[in-house]
Amino acid sequence: MKKIFTALVLLLMGKAYSQIIYTPVTPNFEINLSPTGGSSANLFPIDFNNDGVVDFNFRWDVYDTGTYFMHITSSNSYSYNSNNQVVGKGVSNSYGVPYAMSLDVNTTIGPSSMGWITEPRGPLIGDSESSNFLGLGDKYIGIKFLSAGQYYFGWVLVSFITNKLIIKSYAYQTTPNTGIEAGNEGGALGVEYKDFSNMFKLYPNPTTEYLKIAGNKETIGYTIHNLEGRKVKSGIVNADNKINVSELIKGTYVILINNKGWSTKFIKK
Repeated sequence: MKKIFTALVLLLMGKAYSQIIYTPVTPNFEINLSPTGGSSANLFPIDFNNDGVVDFNFRWDVYDTGTYFMHITSSNSYSYNSNNQVVGKGVSNSYGVPYAMSLDVNTTIGPSSMGWITEPRGPLIGDSESSNFLGLGDKYIGIKFLSAGQYYFGWVLVSFITNKLIIKSYAYQTTPNTGIEAGNEGGALGVEYKDFSNMFKLYPNPTTEYLKIAGNKETIGYTIHNLEGRKVKSGIVNADNKINVSELIKGTYVILINNKGWSTKFIKK
């Protein structure tokens, strides 16, 4: 019986780390549209893989009372990255701006998804011609972004009510060219943990205060997760810096090198 229990524990540990990186927005972030006119950009930058590059952002425009436009933009407004796209609805407004599609939970977002769109002005979450997301409750925006020559897929959870967009959470699949289900937060039921410790070394491990990556010669983004798959720390580190982990409670964690897709475990004492 003890051997069976041990085997089950090891199996659960092997699957505990999900390669889905989930970020709750706590408290929820509210974007309020002006009812009288104007524009506002760069309202909520999202850098999914913490590589220092904004992947998506948000902008609104109100030209007069009752005429509004709520956009999700590919990078900082008003810059434009045609590689970063959202799942589209297949229709556009009278100005030729396409609408993003509102997705339900568990909708697959991936290479085979239909209707990927790119738009310099930013696909529309809603406007005065089509309410689109407005009044539907919690809905997902399916996204893909290009990083280091490979595509990654993810989602953003929003709720659009009168004159207000509420951003609640977002997530992406760290394995390139691999789909994700809308609402999938990873955790113990996510993708199997893959050990890349043969490709990079952490030291000291176990540790009490800090980590360094042996042989690192570049600036990299990282995320640290507990064995339930929850992100507990993220940041950017270069060849000369240490990663401070002194605030983590004792236990086993997984660190993911985001721009490489590498991961390995370490112990915090």
